[in-house]
Order: sequence, then structure tokens, then C-alpha cells
Amino acid sequence: MTKIPKWEVFEFSHSVQGFFENPFLEVHLQAIFTSAGSESYKIDGFYDGVENSKHIWRIRFAPMHEGKWSFLTIANISQLDGLTGEFQCTEPVSKGPLSIHPDYPNWFFRKDGSAQLIINEGWFPHPACAGSGYEDLDFRQPSEQDFEKYIDILAEHKVNMVIGMSELYARQTYVTDTSFVWPWKITDEQTNKIDKERFNLDFYRRWERTVQYAKSKGLFYVYELLYDNSLVRPREWNNHPYNKKNGGWLDTDPTGDIGWHSLFDPNNEQSKLYLGRYLRYTLARLACYWNICWEVGAENANLAVLPHSLLPNAFLPVKKIAKWMTYWSAFIRMYDPYHRLCTLGDTTHHPMMVCENGNDFILTQDPRNYPRDDEIQYYKAMRQEGIEHWQYHRPMVIGEMDSSNNNHYHLERRMYWVGLTSGYAMSRSDRHFGLINGSQMIESQKFSLGDVPPIYKYLQILHNFVNENVKFWRMSPENELVSSSKFTCTLAEKNREYLIYFPFGGDARLVLPASVYEWLNPRSGKIEKAGQTISGTACFQCPDEEDWVLHITASLN
Repeated sequence: MTKIPKWEVFEFSHSVQGFFENPFLEVHLQAIFTSAGSESYKIDGFYDGVENSKHIWRIRFAPMHEGKWSFLTIANISQLDGLTGEFQCTEPVSKGPLSIHPDYPNWFFRKDGSAQLIINEGWFPHPACAGSGYEDLDFRQPSEQDFEKYIDILAEHKVNMVIGMSELYARQTYVTDTSFVWPWKITDEQTNKIDKERFNLDFYRRWERTVQYAKSKGLFYVYELLYDNSLVRPREWNNHPYNKKNGGWLDTDPTGDIGWHSLFDPNNEQSKLYLGRYLRYTLARLACYWNICWEVGAENANLAVLPHSLLPNAFLPVKKIAKWMTYWSAFIRMYDPYHRLCTLGDTTHHPMMVCENGNDFILTQDPRNYPRDDEIQYYKAMRQEGIEHWQYHRPMVIGEMDSSNNNHYHLERRMYWVGLTSGYAMSRSDRHFGLINGSQMIESQKFSLGDVPPIYKYLQILHNFVNENVKFWRMSPENELVSSSKFTCTLAEKNREYLIYFPFGGDARLVLPASVYEWLNPRSGKIEKAGQTISGTACFQCPDEEDWVLHITASLN
């Protein structure tokens, strides 16, 4: 009997001879998986092309319980209907997918019950931006080998989350790689034309391999599903597969610019048909991988600040957006049997979206209302971002940072520590250029770094220290516990453990039980000083005016 470790993937495939006008639409295949003593799970199958002159359908399932499993297929054609099989689910070889712990809802956990420290890369790859001063909009998109090299670099430095934004991003004038875009079959690469009735098998097979490769490296991939900010700009709407002129199903708005109103129309039956079909196909192929999470959309906060000078007629009420999000997040939950964690996208400070049941974790962007030329005020805004979102009792991840320009890696290092000690996962800065050239990151070539950008060394230091020494999941932002002459951020479990970050040196005074402490140099990863305190008010002074991390634990911990 086939043996499959818990949370890993069992695949059943079956070939069929014969002629089909469109096998994506003509054949409906599902399987019911059942284990002794557990409920049954109905799983969608999917069409996967032709092999040896035969049509192939597959069903993938990731068992959640150890023991014997059996399955029975249900199909509208006799060749696929009533097929049976079984396998044995054995003990896990991983900690399983991300989950939310009821006692510590602001941090990520794994299905085996262990806390998961997230070191987040952010939205990437980020296609070029007009006027950015970087490469042309139509630069070569990353190959599959580029992605693997990129994942290798991240994994080596303990970065363990990437948020995809390429699946529906439409900044390029034409399709440079049919395995990179689009989910639908491409009929004309030069004009972005698609066949909305058929899916792009090369696209899905590549993403399966990429997600599996990321899984093998312990990296979580947040997969963008329905739309991104490219729909808000006329150029990108002109290239988008949803656009009816490109073979899609959405009309251009009366303004003649974009398709926002068509997309968010709750009565648009064409959208429900094509988006629903696309979601079910995508979930059938990818939901089985434990390192996948879902992102419904991207940059929803931009909808709340519109209209602006470029798109004065693009405004949409937050209530309408939230209703649309609720519909599709419920749809995803219905057809994803594993309930992989889902985020609605950039919800910023709109409780109507943040608190939606389908928003398992908060994905947002850097705080926008701060003086960008004042570093301390920026860190204060970042700290406040964590305080304000902590009340929602969900993990929070930043998608992108606009303010820390590339080649200013000391700023990025400080941002990650400010984010962590404010209760959330930071992101790298906004990059608008290619991914890899040969064996090196284009970023390294662009800034003549010679090696990988130094931020990755700093992130590895952060990961190793916190993961090995800090019970972060028991802690929360507690800045009022510390008095300091300079700006600090404090993550703490009062009277048990404290993590205090000093971006520019300074001092700290706080009331403690008898404790031990250590000073981490976040630039080198070295513990520069350690000691003990007695019960009462303790005073600490940073070794110099660089950034420092002070870790304190009660002696009885």
C-alpha cells in the first residue's frame, strides 16, 4: 500500500482516450476521501493535458490524519467515474501548514502546535514601474531557474515567506514568458490575448514546481488569486486578461480607463462564472501543498484613497469592496478542504475588511502618514502600526515598504527589528527590477555589492537569535513598561521576558524581577555583554549609538 506522510501529497491520475472539444469544461471530476474515524473530504480533480495520445486527469489530496485512507471518484463520464483506491498516511515529516493558535492569535503557528517565526521578503517579483529610473517595463521576467536561485538565497538566510504578485500583474505590454503569465491559455503573446475557456497548463505546472521547490526549502508562498493594483491603471488594464478586448469578460468602465467597477459589481454573473471556474481549478492544483497561503487581492487600501488626480472616477466605497471580498473568501473556503490561511490583501485600517472571517492574517503596506525625511518619526509610525493592529488578534505581515530605498540596508535592518518588537512581520523595500541574472541577484549587480544584499545576513541574525532564544509568541507590544531618553520598541511578557530594540542607542529603565540579560549586536550577531539584575528598577545603557537589542528573562523562567 502506498504510504504518504501526514500533510504531504497523494496524487491519483487516470488517462482517457477519445475526443473532447474542451476537456476543461466537458468533464467534471471529484473524489471523496475518507479515513477511519474522520469526516470525508470532497476534492476537485483537474484536467492536465495529453500524454501518449491520452487525456490525463489528476486528483491531489494532502491527508490531515494518520491511518488508512480510501477514495472513490465521481465523474460525468464513465471512464473516470467509480474509481477507487487507498493509501496509508504515516507520521509527518514536517511541522505542517501555517495555522492560528487560539491562545496566541497575533502570531503564526504550525499545525503540529509549534510557533512559527515569519521572516518575510514581501511582495516580489515586482514588475517594473514607469518612471522608476530602473529597467524598462518589458524587461525579461524571471525564469523558473531564476526563481529557484532566488528561493535558495532566501532559504539560506532563513527568510521563509514570499508574497506573490506576478500571477495577474499586467504592466508588460506583451507576454515575455507564457509559463509566467497568464492562468488562461494565451492565444497571442504580442497582444496579451487569452482563451478564457481554457487554462494555461505550462503556467500551472511551473507554479506547482516552484511552490514545491519553496516547500522543500521551508518557504511559505502567499499566492495572489483574484486581482492586483494593475487594474487601477489604464496601461495595465489595457494589458489585463480580465479585459474583454483581450479575451476576458469584463467591460471597460464608462470613463474609458479601467475595469474597477466591472470587477466589483456583485451582480456580474460573468465574473462569478469565470472567476469561480478559475479559483476551483487553481485550488485543485495547488491547495494540497502545505506551504501555500491565499491572497484574495492586493493593495485594497488604494481603493479607499481613490479618487485622485489620475483616476478621478475610480472611487469605490469600502463597503462594496468588503462585500466582494466576503463573497470570494467564502468561495475559497468552500473549495479549499484544508482551509489554508487566507488574507484579503492590503486592508490597511478598515475594520470592515480586517475583521472579515476570511481574513486569517492581516496583509498591509507600510504606514503612509509620516514625514518620510525623518527616520525616527518613521519608526514611531511603524511602532504605532503594530499597536493599532494588535487589537484585531490576527498575525500581521507588511507587503512592501516604500520608504527604505535599496542600498540603504541599515534602514531595512532597523525596520525589521522595529516591526518584530511592534508585533508583526516586516517586508523588504519596494523593488522595480528583475530578479536574477545568472547566479546573482540583479539587486547585487545594480548596487555593486559583490555578494547577496547585506540585509539577508541581518535577517539571518534576527531569525537565529529570536527563534533560538525568545518565546516571542507569548509576548506583545508593551512600550509603556520602558522609560528611555531615546526611541525604543518593546515586546514583552510582563515579569517574564522582554525584547527591547534601540535603533540609535540610548538607555532603558524598567521594573523587573530578578533577571538575566544579554546585549545582541544585530549587525554582527554577537552577544556583546550579558549579566544579571536583582528585583526592582533596572537601568541599562547601550554600548554605543548604533542599534542594539536587549533581551531580558526572569531568572525563574
